[in-house]
Amino acid sequence: MLFSIPCKEKTKEEQQDTQNVKGQVPLKPLYLRSVIANFGNGVMSPFTSIYAIELGASATEMGWFRSLNNLFANIMQIPWGILSDKFRKRVYFIILGGILTALFWLPMIYVRNSHELLFLVASQAFVGSMVSPAWSALIGDMVHQSVRGTVTATINAAASAGSIFATLLSGYIMEVFGSATSSKYTIPLILATVCGIIASLTMFTLREPRGIRTQRYKGIKSILKENTYFRTFCYITILHSFFMTMAWPIFPITTVKVTGGNTVQIAYLSAVQGSVSLIVRRFVGRLADRAGRKPLIIFGRAGIVVVPIIYAIATNVYYLYAVDFTVGVLASASEIAVFAYLLDIVPEDKRAASIALYNTINGFSTFFGSLTGGYMADLALSIGFGSEGSLQFVYAISAVGRLACGLLFMKIKEPYKYPSTVKREIEEMMHEDSERIKKGIEEIEEKGEIAEESLKKDLEWFENLLGPKEDKEKRQ
Repeated sequence: MLFSIPCKEKTKEEQQDTQNVKGQVPLKPLYLRSVIANFGNGVMSPFTSIYAIELGASATEMGWFRSLNNLFANIMQIPWGILSDKFRKRVYFIILGGILTALFWLPMIYVRNSHELLFLVASQAFVGSMVSPAWSALIGDMVHQSVRGTVTATINAAASAGSIFATLLSGYIMEVFGSATSSKYTIPLILATVCGIIASLTMFTLREPRGIRTQRYKGIKSILKENTYFRTFCYITILHSFFMTMAWPIFPITTVKVTGGNTVQIAYLSAVQGSVSLIVRRFVGRLADRAGRKPLIIFGRAGIVVVPIIYAIATNVYYLYAVDFTVGVLASASEIAVFAYLLDIVPEDKRAASIALYNTINGFSTFFGSLTGGYMADLALSIGFGSEGSLQFVYAISAVGRLACGLLFMKIKEPYKYPSTVKREIEEMMHEDSERIKKGIEEIEEKGEIAEESLKKDLEWFENLLGPKEDKEKRQ
């Protein structure tokens, strides 16, 4: 039952037309692809920014590193999304984009400076941009609205499990077997390539859903014009993403130069965040499906203000462990809720194109946000703020913007009514867990009593067995 979503019975004609859209859906390939792909990403992705800093990247260069990566990951999503909607072949886009993305890891073994690494990372993001709209639309095609939060949470949890192990393994490999900057990344880069290719090939086992009719596009602007839910969400996201990404270029600088984190500690940071996310996703999916997406979006997007605040005062890596623990909770809440909300509010015949438009708009916002943050840090340094003071200056602006724009998500509206509330669902989950623990304790006690009775019987049998022998010895 883990890999299937049952629905109400339909006529034979309906089952033929929408066999996988809202009927019995084989989701196992999605889980398999997510685990393997995230294992590959986990091997190297958490360390690419650290790699750039070790190659000599400044705050401004890190701003370009993050901004171009964000831009190129999203700039081509609209045409790819339109093509995905037109041809209804999501799997082929996922496979081709995944393989091309994986192949770009290999040249990174031979880079000599941060500019070469920047070019390869940006190019990798560009070719991989065909995957996201097709992947998101495929899940929307295959999973019914009523269980999207739960299924998305489960898929993400499976993916996180692979990523956590990969990051820890990679950090250990780099610390133990690597010496020179480039050589220590060789094994992780090769592993990332192999895993990316294998993950993409697993999608050949998936049978795509059929039966959704496509409509002729009136133009990409019509998606924003005709959909007020989508338009409002995009506008607020633009503002929030700008301030959120201002701090992204300088996070690695704080990690390496202020707190002195090494590759093993950086791996631990990713593992902490991933482990917390893995636990929290169990609850978030149910909350999103039962209590709605909006409360979780507000909680995650506004709560993320704590990250730049803690980075601003961090003096050692233990501060960052606290950050990643917090991010594990907040990111799990917002990512799953945002994804489910987008699938709820966009029309299914324009699903890939709409999500691609959202990602592209978000990509431009993150481009300018990261670029602004990097330049502001170097500008503050040049006018006398000092190395740490310049970072704290940018963190302060990012924190204020994150909180203010995060609260703006209170303006979004839910397209569906939900049967419960966050408070009620949390209370029910706590009650269910307490009952489960109580039942488990009772089962343990019952097994202990059975074991004790069995031991008593064995001792009695042993005493009876020894009794005649002891009487015989006494008579002698």
